[in-house]
Amino acid sequence: MYVALVYNSSQHDQTADLNVVWTNRKPPVTVTIPGTTGDASMATMLFVSGTDTDFFSLSLGAFSAATLEILLVSVSMPANASGITNTALDADGKVYPFPKFTRYHAVPPQGWSSISMASATHQFISIQMHKQRAKVIVLNKSVTGLHAGQVQTFGPTASKDTVVQPVFVCQQHYENNQIKGTGQSIVWMCTDSVPNARDAKIALQSLSTARALFSITGSYASRLLARSSCTQTDPPPITRNP
Repeated sequence: MYVALVYNSSQHDQTADLNVVWTNRKPPVTVTIPGTTGDASMATMLFVSGTDTDFFSLSLGAFSAATLEILLVSVSMPANASGITNTALDADGKVYPFPKFTRYHAVPPQGWSSISMASATHQFISIQMHKQRAKVIVLNKSVTGLHAGQVQTFGPTASKDTVVQPVFVCQQHYENNQIKGTGQSIVWMCTDSVPNARDAKIALQSLSTARALFSITGSYASRLLARSSCTQTDPPPITRNP
């Protein structure tokens, strides 16, 4: 499973129409990348499986005035980590920052581990990538949830409902204690903007030695542990291009 993270880095609020080709058997799909300013761009996430294709072509029109930053992520990519923070995430329960362009990777130890994330920002978004599947994790979900077209899949494999799954959390803290060590890599990638990811944190804890992942005191704790005002609803449909 691969995901292209597309950020609009235009100096002015300039939307961009991106041509996406994953097979020569079907016509290109046009994906609109919203414009923004001040490093506030969140990633548009385009998922495709290597089971269905051996290429993924993304291009702007000849007269487009937009500028895009695109990063291809999987459990083995990017091969060239220049420009991003690419770090092993130890299963030691320590809390690490999770800003934009940060990729954590781990082969969880045998048994069960827990992944935890925290952010005081509304709609903090990240992804968890496995070899053949992915999750899009949204903390502090707003009423709208993911924007239309923000997550798209291409090809029959990625378009299956169980392969790319949104996870919506109405709190500022997310924990999944069912990370099973199978000898395979897992990748966590921040897909949010610079301001949205400024206070984001992440931790991986082997459950063979349990202890608190987030020990927080003071005013930050009251912000971090408070519930957001969102309501749980069914996940909106991911845009699927089979």
